[in-house]
Amino acid sequence: MQIDNEMYQIHGHEWWSEGASFDVLCLRYCMNPVRYAYFRRKLEKLPLPGRTLLDVGCGGGFLAEEFARDGFAVTGIDPATRSLEAARKHAADNNLDIDYREGKGEALPFPDASFDVVACCDVLEHVDDLSLVIREVARTLKPGGVFFYDTVNRTWFSKLAVIKLSQEWNFTRWCKPNSHVWEKFIKPAELLAFLNRNGLTNQELRGISSRKNPLALLASLRAVKKGKLNHRAIGPSFDLCETEDLRVSYMGYAIKSPRV
Repeated sequence: MQIDNEMYQIHGHEWWSEGASFDVLCLRYCMNPVRYAYFRRKLEKLPLPGRTLLDVGCGGGFLAEEFARDGFAVTGIDPATRSLEAARKHAADNNLDIDYREGKGEALPFPDASFDVVACCDVLEHVDDLSLVIREVARTLKPGGVFFYDTVNRTWFSKLAVIKLSQEWNFTRWCKPNSHVWEKFIKPAELLAFLNRNGLTNQELRGISSRKNPLALLASLRAVKKGKLNHRAIGPSFDLCETEDLRVSYMGYAIKSPRV
């Protein structure tokens, strides 16, 4: 089954709209606050070579803007030109100097050892060639640089939550068909093997899941379906947090060997 990445081009203008589709609003108000809080906490303790950062698959700039506000010189890259247009406009409107460029993770248009940090979030489960993306991340990182990521685990639980509930079952679905393909989800051991082959030593894995019980989450999904949940209520209604549960979404970071 082919994943539908074209939606990021067709609906790219929606990234910062309060009337955006629920999957975009969920990314903005539920996922991004959790993962950036984790990344920021790690950055406060890591001895970085410098403050240059590449956001691979930056979309509309949710993550890129967080890094820019914290003083990083940010470059964002994405294949969807409409997403980049939305990202540039929002950055300009908020006086943020972010260099957005068109391109793919499989062929990053930068010299070796260009960045102190590379981030790749909500992306690895969408790419055509995961091995090549990780190789390109490692190539463009400086020795001692940090790779931040999040992705989706390939488990029966993620199939239920991200495929069946979110995309397939009429009672609850809120994503377009083929927004995700379960076979492209990545088990942590698989990702760590790719990292190790490219001189990236993983430091930690953390899950992203909800504090709410399953019945409360189903009620929130039904509220979304009926149009009863506005953007201000999305974050509290799903209440995502950093956990030890890796069954659905997980995040972490790796450090490039100083000798590579």
